[in-house]
Amino acid sequence: MYRPEVSDFGALYERSYQGAYRVALAIVRDPALAADVTQDAYILAYRRQDQFRGDAPATAWLHRIVANAAIAACRRGRSIVRELDLEAPGGVDEPAHAADRLTLWAALDQLTPRHRAAIVLRYYHGYDYATIAGMLGTSSTNVGAMLSRAIDKLRVVLEPPAPRAQPSEAIHGR
Repeated sequence: MYRPEVSDFGALYERSYQGAYRVALAIVRDPALAADVTQDAYILAYRRQDQFRGDAPATAWLHRIVANAAIAACRRGRSIVRELDLEAPGGVDEPAHAADRLTLWAALDQLTPRHRAAIVLRYYHGYDYATIAGMLGTSSTNVGAMLSRAIDKLRVVLEPPAPRAQPSEAIHGR
């Protein structure tokens, strides 16, 4: 069957690589490993392009393959270096933005690879629960639960602690 979205695989690769790499990087947290995972996923997608059903965009199909390959790499215990490129895409980054990005990456480190995948697929790529469920091989209900648990964990890590009353204020009611 002719599938125009995957028939020119080179063009598909060119237009979708950066997004696919970002999915892998957010899950494995190591730039070199993310590049390997992404390349392996594209090879697998190329070999299986006849399995592309066309019921979703080809990029969603690729993101599914990349996310599952990245989760598998984490399960295999491939080393995770956590080197971060703090520079903004244009090459210039304000120190405050770099610090925010560092804080976010550190918070994402607290999540499981599947939870990181769900967060990235939902909030970075904008996929709906049903699409994420198909990508991660679970139900939409479970995606909602995973996102809820992940957000709760991120909230605990990212929210500053509530200010504590000074002992003199607590005693004197000031």
